[in-house]
Amino acid sequence: MRILFEGAKYNINDLEKCFGDKFYHQIGSHGYIDVVGYYHSNDNQLYYFLPKLFITDNDEFLDTNIPYLSLFNENIESLLKENITLLNWFRKFLILFYKSLAEYKNRVDSKIIQLGDTLQLSTNVGTNEFTFLDLVLTILNFYKKNKDFFIFHTKEQQSLKHKKVSWNKTIRKQQPIFVSNTPIYDNLNTKVKKINNDEVLMTYFYSVLQHLKDEYKIDVIIDCPYNLIKGERFKIFLETGLYKIKKIKNNYYSDKLKAIYNLLVLFFEKSFVGSVKNKSDDFIIVKQYHNVFEDMIDKLLSDKFSDRKTSNGISLNYLKNNQDGKILDHLFEFDSILDTDESIFYIGDSKYYKHNSNVSDNSIYKQFTYAKNVIQFNINILNDNDSIPSLINKTLRYRDDITEGYSISPNFFIQGVIKDYSDFDSIHLHPIPGKKIEQNSHFEERLFDRDTLFVKYYKINFLFVLNAYSNFSEVMIRNIRNDFKIKSNQHFKTYFKELSGFNFYQLLFETKEDLKSFVNSEFRFLTGKIIRTISNPKRLILAINPSKEEKSGNNLLDRFTVYDNRESNMREFNYVSSSTSIKPQIEEYKFN
Repeated sequence: MRILFEGAKYNINDLEKCFGDKFYHQIGSHGYIDVVGYYHSNDNQLYYFLPKLFITDNDEFLDTNIPYLSLFNENIESLLKENITLLNWFRKFLILFYKSLAEYKNRVDSKIIQLGDTLQLSTNVGTNEFTFLDLVLTILNFYKKNKDFFIFHTKEQQSLKHKKVSWNKTIRKQQPIFVSNTPIYDNLNTKVKKINNDEVLMTYFYSVLQHLKDEYKIDVIIDCPYNLIKGERFKIFLETGLYKIKKIKNNYYSDKLKAIYNLLVLFFEKSFVGSVKNKSDDFIIVKQYHNVFEDMIDKLLSDKFSDRKTSNGISLNYLKNNQDGKILDHLFEFDSILDTDESIFYIGDSKYYKHNSNVSDNSIYKQFTYAKNVIQFNINILNDNDSIPSLINKTLRYRDDITEGYSISPNFFIQGVIKDYSDFDSIHLHPIPGKKIEQNSHFEERLFDRDTLFVKYYKINFLFVLNAYSNFSEVMIRNIRNDFKIKSNQHFKTYFKELSGFNFYQLLFETKEDLKSFVNSEFRFLTGKIIRTISNPKRLILAINPSKEEKSGNNLLDRFTVYDNRESNMREFNYVSSSTSIKPQIEEYKFN
């Protein structure tokens, strides 16, 4: 078993010997791996092509001080025989990694049919077929799940032997062990002359199981009472095993023994190089691994929109697959930033980079385009007179019809990182330190404007994502998703309260008509700075950024004043206008 890395440089002769002209591209005398995946060669060798984020700038495997080339030049079991901790890590990781590729293949099979080779997944394993490693995992799982059967069956076979003991030969040929004057014979001479095919079958199975444990460093404890076929004898057994196992085909077996027989037949057909029944090799290879990482994050964090529609039949899949050809990585619906009675779509983009690399600043503009497409989708529904009563739901709202203010639309980047290669269980989903929320706008002083958008940067433990993608139940994933929704909502609220530069106020009116008259008369000064929420139709939320007001040429601060009353130790607010006599009650707005 050997390890290679995406984007890494290798001697071209070594690559040609192992792979021919597959899985790499040549520049000069070197080949560069351009795939991620799994390959079982026709000479029964296992190769893994791991993602580029496992390689450091020093050309080492993470922080282990192991040069990446050594993992290809030597079998990892030989290289790491003195490092049991790292060897055990590989045992766990490589199985998880393979299972993630198999999961991706299952999830995107239908997409491959629709999109041709755009997903860049290649495999010679059909929908109803399996790889060699599938079979290895099946054998191991069968043994783990049926351990009680193996123990019981072994004891049963030993008991049957003792029913036909030749006591004359047993007493004559060995000395007993005396315990309290009672003779005990530990090697009974039985009269059984016929070959026990059950025992032969179990010996074959245990021998294969031990071989898999030794060869692929699988973490399994084997309790075996049989004399196993090992070493050079097992290499010969790989060539003759299919013939030998079929010689006992017609014997009567229980259902469990039949399952063992069938597993052995499949194993020898896959392992025997000369078999004409199966492909000589198998592989699952991804040309653009960022698609896999995107799907892993999507399964973890995104809502499912495939079965959701508006009541007049508009599919919400258009939210992710935009009409301009852009496809959103991640999307979920949750509470808006200003009002828990309203919801909004949170839009995410996965970032797959090398170890310790940062998110590119150029990606922000693409993300803002995604957000504008989602906003437009919702506005199109709103503008369709026939569908106004049948919006996606009653709480989802992007634009207020009175103020023409747009809800804050949260965006985020999420990058996979590896800080501790032994940690598969902690999500470590946090904002990236030192990366502030980015703002994009036409009018910097207008928070509730359609073109004022924000994006936040997150990092997540790649190994946790890999583990969750392969092993977590739907309930576990749903809990993770809900937790991220709550946290991302709070992160944006904290930003607007403390770091955005905006001050927030609420303007309270006696009636909804007063509110509407006030907005109409002051619209020139308030556009993009006010919004009305569902929870209180007689309240305006006002956002003022003092540092941007003077540059706007329409300084709202000339009309809006804040006064600290020392006697009452209270803040007083006032809005003065010659356009209207309506004077709202003004207070500071408190985020929930």
